[in-house]
Amino acid sequence: MAKTMKYQKDKIGEYKKEIAQFSRLSYDRGLVAARGGNLSIRVPGTERVLVTPSGISLRDITPDIVIEVDIHGNLSKGKKNLKPSKETPFHTSIYRIRSDVMAIAHVHPPFSTALSLKDRPFPLLTAPGMVNLVKVPVVEFALMGTKELCDYVSAAAEQNREVKALLLKGHGIIAMGPDLASAYYIADLVEDNAKVALLSSI
Repeated sequence: MAKTMKYQKDKIGEYKKEIAQFSRLSYDRGLVAARGGNLSIRVPGTERVLVTPSGISLRDITPDIVIEVDIHGNLSKGKKNLKPSKETPFHTSIYRIRSDVMAIAHVHPPFSTALSLKDRPFPLLTAPGMVNLVKVPVVEFALMGTKELCDYVSAAAEQNREVKALLLKGHGIIAMGPDLASAYYIADLVEDNAKVALLSSI
């Protein structure tokens, strides 16, 4: 029992380090600006979720400030002065809907966000995009952190169980994967496709 608890504690420590690593990569890559974006990991075999805190730039995320919530978004563990990301409700909703999703990267890259405003399907013009993304559904606009946005995202996740990414109108990308590295690279691929699509239209 003690060995199992130590193993779980060690794994959670590793996941927190991953969140810090890919948060910084997201910022350095230009997938987010200022204090936007949020990342999370579902702890395998549990109903626990690790998520970035609200109001802190992904550039500044460290393992010790990553917050733990349950699968319904209720706070479990975290520093007293920090709250889970305001987008935690749609993270946990996706985890409840999609058992295959173990990590989520929600970022706000400029090219994808610009394309989300075009009122047309997201164009996949590159070979990697066609093969790896297949399609990227666009989710209707709602303000950040609202129940309305969570409801829109939940409906899209329910109706598109095979997709790896959703595009939020005027907001950014929700990339999903079996681990955080996969989710991050899906977000990067979506943004690369968006860049090519916009450049090709010039």
